[in-house]
Amino acid sequence: MSRTLSIKGLCFAIIFAGFTSQEAALIKGLDHSYSLAKSTDDFYRIEVLLKKTLKTFSKSDKLFWRLGRVYFKLGEKSNTESKKISFFSLCMAQTKKAIEINSHSANGYFFNGLCNGTLGEAQGIWTSLGIIEPFKKDMETTISLDPSVEEGGPHRALGNLYLEIPYVLGGDLDLSIKHFQKAIQLGPEFGENYLGLAEVYIENGDFVLAKDVLGQFLDMELSSQKNESILEWRAEALNLLKKIQGQ
Repeated sequence: MSRTLSIKGLCFAIIFAGFTSQEAALIKGLDHSYSLAKSTDDFYRIEVLLKKTLKTFSKSDKLFWRLGRVYFKLGEKSNTESKKISFFSLCMAQTKKAIEINSHSANGYFFNGLCNGTLGEAQGIWTSLGIIEPFKKDMETTISLDPSVEEGGPHRALGNLYLEIPYVLGGDLDLSIKHFQKAIQLGPEFGENYLGLAEVYIENGDFVLAKDVLGQFLDMELSSQKNESILEWRAEALNLLKKIQGQ
């Protein structure tokens, strides 16, 4: 009896391992497509592929948060408020599924918080406590699970939060600086980390520090980033330097 059970267990393990490796291979291909995507049509195609893959791997938190990530990008690229609200809402629906399946899904919490924040922004209620507190909680949970998500993404998100919200709602430039500094440690080639820190320094009147950060970024060789992202970051860095010229 025990021998029969052990053979059945071994067969199940082999099947499960094959199933898992198949999922991993599909995810690798999806991530490659995502890294090359530029247009809304590109992201719509990835949406179709993810939905098709979810028919086979219906309990995959990794696929659900990736589908949420696609809806976030589509929301970002939308031109109307109604479309933005629709896509960011769809994003949250997928990321919540990812978290339900795996309560330790760092990416699930990160994109859930990100889409909640951008949804609030699209609805004109970004600076309300009903958006701020859940956003903070999701980002702090992400940090506790894996702070390196999206090149220091949760620290970058909190850095932006403490920079943008009013003081009476918890705005804090010192906290913002600390989060952007941490984001740079985790994502040393991600331009938004440097631009965010420079913006906080400018807001705080620390123009010399802002120039140092921007100069450091402009002197870097960014081998691991998309060319179009690098060009956008460099243009923004130069604009910020021009803004504080003479300060």
